[in-house]
Amino acid sequence: MPIKIKLLSILLLAFFLRAYRIWEFPSLNPDEAALGYNAYSLLLTGKDEHGIAWPLHFRSFGDYKPGGYVYLAMPFVKLLGLHPLSVRLPNLILSTLAVYFLYKIVFLITSNLNLSLLTALLLAINPWHLHFSRGAWESSAALSFILIGSYFFLLSQKAKTKNTLWLSLSAVFFVFSLYLYHSARLFVPFFLLAQFLIHKSYFFKHKSFLTVPVLLGILLCLPVSLSFLKSGGAARFGGVGLTADSGPLSRSHELLNQHSSPDLFSRLIHNRRVTYSLSWLQKYISHFDPNFLFITGDEVPRSKSPDIGQFFLLEFPLLILGLYLFLHQSYFINHKSFFLSWLLAAPLASSLTFQAPSALRALFLVIPLTVFVSLGLYHLLSLFSFPYYLLLVTCYLYSLVFYLDAYYIHAPKRYPFAWNTSFSELIPYLQSQKENFPQIFLTDKYDQPYILYLFYSAYPPAKLHPQIKLTPPDRFGFSTVRQIDNLVFGKIDWPAIPSGSLVIASDENIPILPWKNLDFPNGSPAFKIYTKP
Repeated sequence: MPIKIKLLSILLLAFFLRAYRIWEFPSLNPDEAALGYNAYSLLLTGKDEHGIAWPLHFRSFGDYKPGGYVYLAMPFVKLLGLHPLSVRLPNLILSTLAVYFLYKIVFLITSNLNLSLLTALLLAINPWHLHFSRGAWESSAALSFILIGSYFFLLSQKAKTKNTLWLSLSAVFFVFSLYLYHSARLFVPFFLLAQFLIHKSYFFKHKSFLTVPVLLGILLCLPVSLSFLKSGGAARFGGVGLTADSGPLSRSHELLNQHSSPDLFSRLIHNRRVTYSLSWLQKYISHFDPNFLFITGDEVPRSKSPDIGQFFLLEFPLLILGLYLFLHQSYFINHKSFFLSWLLAAPLASSLTFQAPSALRALFLVIPLTVFVSLGLYHLLSLFSFPYYLLLVTCYLYSLVFYLDAYYIHAPKRYPFAWNTSFSELIPYLQSQKENFPQIFLTDKYDQPYILYLFYSAYPPAKLHPQIKLTPPDRFGFSTVRQIDNLVFGKIDWPAIPSGSLVIASDENIPILPWKNLDFPNGSPAFKIYTKP
């Protein structure tokens, strides 16, 4: 079969696995709704949900998100309206391109077509990459830009005729990733610094070609850097950073209190900086834990499928074999440092947060690990005869079917609350009832209900701007909106609710029977609807 047909088949498979029922599954989460609604607000008013004109960081739930994805989504929202598909299309396209550019990178380095195609195929069916391709996940979009930037970076070194074009394109795509996701702002500088130190003799030899790309990169970085320093960075790190976890500090106090009379030595070894450093090291190493990678995956339900890791379990021995071959064979000669520096830099951002290992924040790790797995599999296929070859293919097909079953069948029933299921049905109902009740009370049991209401009702942004008001931030720095028109979002306190109100609760203790239920996919009630007598 011609190489182009093989590559096209892999890309079509990658696209199909990512696009199948993407408009309805999984249910839209609040972060996606915020991206889509802010794109909608900009299109109609030139301002975000809070009335800020064309921001680079969007104040969503009090957390400042990089605005790149909002701007990527705008053309699709313009064409298709405010719909889950329009919000997810940018990442669907970019994640498919990631498969293509990983193929290009591996072929550029190895000139081995079969290994390059195999690597692309494994990324196309990889559970980790698949999961974050099926939604408006900025981490996946940023990863795609980093892959494209890496390809042009490597191409600039391989090109026989040296010019500024490839490095300039590389700088553009690397910088674009910084506009999309916070993790890229740690990964890209560390990764590029490592490349410069490793290849400094090459860069000094061709320094005349660096001026334009470096200046272009700095120029493009300035807006996002200034915005990050002004608001986004401090707010984000304050909410999810390592120091937001008080555990290491409490541990430091506990250890000191176990000394009858703490002296200088005990204060030095039980210093909070030491306990936080050990906590960071543990979180960093946890991203390479086989349990996380191959068995249970992320602890966050929204970031996982049940009973499956970030990779297929059968890929564990392939990873070990591939890593050995990578270090001891000549497959990636002269470019081992490229993937090793990527491997070491990928978990940095996630390890600096209190919630680690994080499949979302450490998504960049999928690239070097996929390369190592594909190398191990390629080596085995070159040794085995047809029956063993068929056995490996069967194992992979079984693993893929097992994952798809977990994702489409079991995840909605195991973790229905994680995906805000039933809001797409609830919000049209609320719209039909707004004029029939003086007040409507909607539970905040599920994350950020106000933004899902704005999204599914396509609430007019110009009408929202004068009334939107965020609550004071919680201990993680997050806020919410408590009221829009006569719709109140919050904890359902039945005695305090005025008579004649419509009440939408979850599992709160209500002294009367609901007259309508909206159920989760597993049959348990998502929302119970009451009228306060």
